[in-house]
Amino acid sequence: MNKTDVRYIKGVGPGNAALLEKIGIRTVEEMFAYLPFRTEDRRNYVSARELTALLPSDDSFFVAGTVKKITGGKSPYKRAQVIEIIIEDKAKTGNIRLLAFKNRVKYILAVLETGQEVAVYGKVELLAEGLTLNNFDFEIIKPGDNSLSFFRMTPVYRLTKGISSKRFRRWMWNALEKYAEAAEEFIPEAVRKRLALPPRAEIFRNAHFPDSLEAQAASYRRIKFEEFFVFECAIAYNRARIKKTKKPLTYKLKKNLLTPWKESLPFVFTSGQKKAINDIFRDMLSPYPMNRLLQGDVGCGKTVVAASAAVLAKENLYQTAILAPTQTLAEQHFKTFSALLKESRVRTVLLTGGMKKEDRKKTLEEISAGKADIVIGTHALLQENVKFKNLSLIIIDEQQRFGVHQKAALSAKGRAPDILVLTATPIPRALSLALFGDLDRSEIRSLPPGRKKVETIHGNSQEAYELIRRQIEAGFQAFVVYPCIEENETQEDYSAKAAHKYLSEEVFPDYKVTLLHGRMSPAAKNAAMEKFSSGKTDILVSTTVIEVGVDIPRATVMLIENAQMYGLGTLHQLRGRIGRGGEKSYCIVTSPGADALATQRISYFLKSSDGFELAEKDLELRGAGQYFGTAQHGLMDISFNYNKTLEEKFPHLSDIAILNEARQEAFPLIKNDPGLLKNKTLKTRIMERFSEGFNLAKVS
Repeated sequence: MNKTDVRYIKGVGPGNAALLEKIGIRTVEEMFAYLPFRTEDRRNYVSARELTALLPSDDSFFVAGTVKKITGGKSPYKRAQVIEIIIEDKAKTGNIRLLAFKNRVKYILAVLETGQEVAVYGKVELLAEGLTLNNFDFEIIKPGDNSLSFFRMTPVYRLTKGISSKRFRRWMWNALEKYAEAAEEFIPEAVRKRLALPPRAEIFRNAHFPDSLEAQAASYRRIKFEEFFVFECAIAYNRARIKKTKKPLTYKLKKNLLTPWKESLPFVFTSGQKKAINDIFRDMLSPYPMNRLLQGDVGCGKTVVAASAAVLAKENLYQTAILAPTQTLAEQHFKTFSALLKESRVRTVLLTGGMKKEDRKKTLEEISAGKADIVIGTHALLQENVKFKNLSLIIIDEQQRFGVHQKAALSAKGRAPDILVLTATPIPRALSLALFGDLDRSEIRSLPPGRKKVETIHGNSQEAYELIRRQIEAGFQAFVVYPCIEENETQEDYSAKAAHKYLSEEVFPDYKVTLLHGRMSPAAKNAAMEKFSSGKTDILVSTTVIEVGVDIPRATVMLIENAQMYGLGTLHQLRGRIGRGGEKSYCIVTSPGADALATQRISYFLKSSDGFELAEKDLELRGAGQYFGTAQHGLMDISFNYNKTLEEKFPHLSDIAILNEARQEAFPLIKNDPGLLKNKTLKTRIMERFSEGFNLAKVS
């Protein structure tokens, strides 16, 4: 990787380097990776006559001509300063009128003169006064100049205050001129030839200043592939390492704890749970560390499977750590595990960042002394002062919320511990294979006996309020879910705070209504959940903070407002919070103003209660970007440094194909060259990205 400081790019310097750092650019490599969010075709200009024939149009156009007249004045409707520039097009077929307002006026008057040749790009309107542009990019044409904004495919970037598009393009051009040819190749030649990937020395120039959109698309494909390839090589290496590393701790199936505990449970395991437990026990009894993903639909009973593994660890005098992404989920797990294991001799403790100092000190002492058998916590478990006496099993819930570095930090607290990863978000098979290729997989698809299907209804708020009222009168509770915490200019109707006030004061003044959202303090969130779980609150108004881990048996109705703003996975997870007590339950969704795609998504949600089926459909409807977006939470630890969200950058299923291409190339490569002795440049690249998480530094 070229880690040359951006300050050394011609024209940048220390001051501009500080501005670039605000958008995540510190090195030349990061500069190259800052791809344009849009590329505009400004290769050929059009004449005034051609423009007239093309209008009206939502497209932007490139026009060129000579400045004939500049006049200043006041805007008649806002009393703002405005200037009018008249240019005659290069083909002399007519005039084009430019209007500049407010802060642009001073600059334009300072640089523009009659008689100058100019290039202009923007949307054109045909008004009574003639062809008009009032929001445009322009440049004075000077003979011999190498314009980076006109007469070419022009990149457009998301920038910060103090950096103009023209300056940034010049810096990018200068960086490419000096450093692009030296871009180090790390994908093996055989792979490049097989997949027809362009050379690395070319891809960044074509990504930023392409000769055609086709050349740019080829470069983008290569950039995506190499990011995926590095990740898949790390995954492949990690799997190979796990399969050949013997663990120092051994288990025996003694059944002196397991059998009495199993017999004390008020239910029998489902066939899916039994198979998952057998998979996990087989891994734990093997001489090599377990590294298994347990996928299960909402309410399938993953927790009791995980508890079985923890009891086996306790039976062999070992400790278990359970890592949860949020305090709410950690506390829910603590309650659930404590209830499941109350008839056993297994001691369960909770460790979170919000604990009192004296409670935390006592818990840490119990953990280090080995008196705590199961330790459930949030990121607080990763802190250096958390020391286990005999940690043998790590259970990670909602794996997509954690990155490889966090998992490695927890693993380092044991000696080659077994790892069990849980997810209640079914992942499409194509993604699961690519993202979790180092994990063996188990699935639970069947639900425990007695779980009734939740009736899902597409309705309106008023209908939902009547149903909520009837359910509360019958002794049950309700969730009302909103997309955001508070109002803003674009989401004024989606606020949980505003809804809480309205519902508690106007709609349900006779009932107890509580608010829960992610920005509340841990103590306030705990208080809100405690009120609801104990039945002191009738209605919980919340954001998606309740999406996972909330188990309230008396909650039989959920209203999801503005369901068009959620993906199928989130809707399904939310619905899974109800119907957990054996009573008939209802999920009502509203979707005012939903577009065609959202309407289609909601129709599938109404028809299906199978999370695996919905996950596949969500991938088909929304594309890969929504799943790659979870990289923000550590799912892949891939740092695509694009100035566009991953959802926008990778909206298509074709990206899944590229991801799986990378997997198909990476796994055989690592199998044939485990230490990457023949591919040292690739090894260096992987170590720079993933050495902490996958211990690649230990490769010989």
